[in-house]
Amino acid sequence: MKKKSMAKKAIPAGAKGKGVSKLPKDVKQKMGYTKNADGSPLAMKKTAMKMKKESMAMMKKSVAMMKKASAMQMKMKSAAKMKKKK
Repeated sequence: MKKKSMAKKAIPAGAKGKGVSKLPKDVKQKMGYTKNADGSPLAMKKTAMKMKKESMAMMKKSVAMMKKASAMQMKMKSAAKMKKKK
């Protein structure tokens, strides 16, 4: 039977974290703590969320620009039709 992989947690700050940080690496891993902040799932999740927010902002910006360009094309077409009628 396979073990379920637990989500790793960051080493707590303060006095409790001081004790946990002094434990051997394998003990910390068995307890579910990460070895450092760089490899922690929390740090990776934050980075992924930041990237997602940035990409969503860029997508919104590009959609707004496309709408604006489309509106400008419609104005140009209607202006061209008006000139032909005269």
